[in-house]
Amino acid sequence: MQKKSLILLILIVTLGLVLSITGIRWGLMTSKYFHAAAYAPDESEVIKAIGEMDPSKLDFRMKSLMATTKGTFHPYMLAAWIKTASIFGLVKLSSSFDYYKANPNELVKLYVTGRSMSVFFGALLVILLFFLAKNLYGDYKIALLSALLLAISPIHSIWTHYISTDPLLVFEVCLIFLMSLYILKEGGDSKKPYLITGILVGIAGSTKHSIVPIVIIPVLAHILGGKKLSDKRLLFYLLLTPVGYAIGNPFSVIDPKAFILAMRDSVTINITPDPKTNLLDGLGPQPQLLYYLTVAPKYNLGIPLAVLSLAGVIFAFIKREKTDILILAWIIIFWVFISFASPWQIVHWQFPYIPFLCILSARFAVYAFRYTKKYIKILAVTVFSLICLYTFFYSAAYIKMMTEKDIRDEASEWIEQNIPEGKKIAVPDVYFWNPSIVMMQYWYKETEPFYKGIKKYKISQIGWLLKNLKRENPDYVILADFEYYPILKLKSKYAHPEVLPFLEEIMQSGLYIQIKKFEKRPELFGITAIGGFFPPELRMVNPTILVYARTNKR
Repeated sequence: MQKKSLILLILIVTLGLVLSITGIRWGLMTSKYFHAAAYAPDESEVIKAIGEMDPSKLDFRMKSLMATTKGTFHPYMLAAWIKTASIFGLVKLSSSFDYYKANPNELVKLYVTGRSMSVFFGALLVILLFFLAKNLYGDYKIALLSALLLAISPIHSIWTHYISTDPLLVFEVCLIFLMSLYILKEGGDSKKPYLITGILVGIAGSTKHSIVPIVIIPVLAHILGGKKLSDKRLLFYLLLTPVGYAIGNPFSVIDPKAFILAMRDSVTINITPDPKTNLLDGLGPQPQLLYYLTVAPKYNLGIPLAVLSLAGVIFAFIKREKTDILILAWIIIFWVFISFASPWQIVHWQFPYIPFLCILSARFAVYAFRYTKKYIKILAVTVFSLICLYTFFYSAAYIKMMTEKDIRDEASEWIEQNIPEGKKIAVPDVYFWNPSIVMMQYWYKETEPFYKGIKKYKISQIGWLLKNLKRENPDYVILADFEYYPILKLKSKYAHPEVLPFLEEIMQSGLYIQIKKFEKRPELFGITAIGGFFPPELRMVNPTILVYARTNKR
């Protein structure tokens, strides 16, 4: 590698690390309002899953539904990561939850340690993408720009803040691509790359089951390399894939009954639910292909980089080199797969092909600079620089919210200052979008030590039914945009129309009056980075919270 390229790569990785580490304590137990679960709800499920294992008895089973339906390799890796950190005294492990209630700072360390694994694989992913792009197109400029675009992209910056499967999974995908590229280009008869790739594909499948379409890419690379389908090495690859899966999910072999049940649960949760129930983004039912072509890229990349990615994809279709075909095949296959495999609309499900959009974007930008006239070169550099500047601005603005006092804690402090102690406060559901004081007082007993010095309220979870609201007759009702926005906007399209009268009673009847609104947007220097109604997983950091008080109009 050229010395200049090495220095630039180090700077790019450092920039990505700054974005990933800044605000890494977001949503944890850092205020006086204790809550064991982080505000990114899947994180606590993974922590719970690894806590269920008993390695001393060689029992590595996980009972947590969230973990087993996704895949087990990530929780295993996380358990090893956290255990290693505990050996070096970076975090203290205890099987007693009472220990963490008495020592919330240790609980914070536990979550931060888990998140640090996402940061680690996020940094490795940026480095790997550099080498992948260099091997794909043989150009250091394309490699560096690819790494830069990924490092500053919102999806990479945000999802490396969580205990998340995705940074590890996408790293595995890029590693599989690198091996597939070797299969495409090598002219010998070595079996080793096929065996290694088979193991890697299996492990990726055990990391997250939805990545299964990746199995096609090494086969396509084999065909593009001019090799016959009857080649025995392809058979070795296919035979080693389930072996890799068993390595990452050993209980698929040891306890097949539990594995089958987990797969059934996965189908029930991810594939067969009523699509009308997933309208939290407020957009209503729409073709999934369109959603992942228009809505998701806007939030994962920002509009400028999304447009550049589209230009890169079109350019790859025009050039149609073997490496172009391999990349385009993966983007199209996985885009179609996530569009039809599940009715859920989850923007970060695009992550497995986002690095390849970054590669195609960088390639198009380099071509526009290299093979055009001087004035076009200046324009190309200017446009690309502005795209990078906005993308970084968007990521930094979003992460800035993670460094500030959480909106749930702001709401909790306001409640203590403005609502008299002992009043009845109702919420439809007690979940991560509620003020932290509501979650604390609903989940834990008043005898807990962290209650000291905090006003006590009667917290009532009333569901989304009007009859429950009338029966409880609360003094105050707290709503979040997760609950009210989609239902009021979609109305008859919503799958549970009985919820609408409940919300209309609170928001429109005059029997309750809104007395406070808590809201944040990703902004820097007073400039909002991106508008609109954020998809659910991006609103974890900035839910809008409304407080209503009961009036005397009854």
